Amino acid sequence: MLTRDGCGARQQRLLQRMSESCIDAIALVHPLEIYYFTGVLLPEQFPAQPALLWIEAGGDSWLAAHSDAGEPLVNACYTYPCSIGGTMNSYMRTQLSELVSERLQARGARAARVGYQREFMPRMLAEYVDRGLGREAEWVAMDESLHQMQQVKDGDEIELIRRAIQIDLAAYDAAQRVIAPGVNELQVLGAAQQAAHLAAGEKVFHDGDYQCGQLGGFARDRAIEAGELYIIDAWVIYRGYWSDLCRTFVVGEPTDLQQSIFDHLRAFHDRIGEYLQPGKDSRDCALAMDAYIRELPALADAGLGHHGGHTIGLRAHQMPDVNPERGGLFEAGNVVSIEPGSYIPAARAGVRLENMYLITETGPENLSQYPMEIHPVR
Repeated sequence: MLTRDGCGARQQRLLQRMSESCIDAIALVHPLEIYYFTGVLLPEQFPAQPALLWIEAGGDSWLAAHSDAGEPLVNACYTYPCSIGGTMNSYMRTQLSELVSERLQARGARAARVGYQREFMPRMLAEYVDRGLGREAEWVAMDESLHQMQQVKDGDEIELIRRAIQIDLAAYDAAQRVIAPGVNELQVLGAAQQAAHLAAGEKVFHDGDYQCGQLGGFARDRAIEAGELYIIDAWVIYRGYWSDLCRTFVVGEPTDLQQSIFDHLRAFHDRIGEYLQPGKDSRDCALAMDAYIRELPALADAGLGHHGGHTIGLRAHQMPDVNPERGGLFEAGNVVSIEPGSYIPAARAGVRLENMYLITETGPENLSQYPMEIHPVR
């Protein structure tokens, strides 16, 4: 999990941003942001018990949640009962709201300007915060500031990303071993998912593009066919952090066209150090990728079939992305996926090859060292 030292450093950076914006306190409700600052990862899916993290400009902090397990990095924890006999309560946000209002009153909170997550804050909970404060606070959206903080990764985050990548690569090992004409796409996915769980030593999320002969899409109840290219864009979430990789395999033997497309796109990764540098514009990388892809005559019209990549961490897609129309400046500490891809019907259906790189002051580090070969490894 995230470390206490890492969470403490992130809280200090948050307090600095709050001071710069004259924010008296911040109320965070999304499980990922609560995890980022406290080290406790609450479930986003069922049972998805809601929570609120309150941090004041003076440094006082507390967490209201369904449990105080996990030693969150806060000064106090307050809990509400989320179930009776294993049956989840229907109105947990009401329970949370009442608890938050009560604790604000009991602690004598008097915040006038309250930072919040505009994308996630329920209206009811905000009203109960006002009630607890005894006033109608001025609510200040902090989403962009939080996103900016998360673009540059701390050491404990990078270690979790490295682990997520290794789990993802274990899934690729298993997927390759079952690729053969007539095998069902769901069998390929199932083999990969089992390998991911075993590699992690715990249940993890693993899914992605597992449709054969297609640009992308989830696995179908369909047999893969000889001559198709199998793009597997596979994802893992390990303890809150993402891996997003892609390899392309041929079912059987590649045609000359398929091999030429594969070799051409693979070679772009050899020159990625030119673009993944602090201060370089991510849009330049996307434009260069598209121009390079078009140098192969078969791909002159198709070019880059989508974005060229994206930064990644707590969420699969973060900013800046690698996009001709949107992006920003790379910084040391960004973790970036680079995924040249191009698709034409004659290739049944195309190639995408994705690695994840850590941008450092001296250049990119490939976090996903793994063979790029068109033939599945048995």
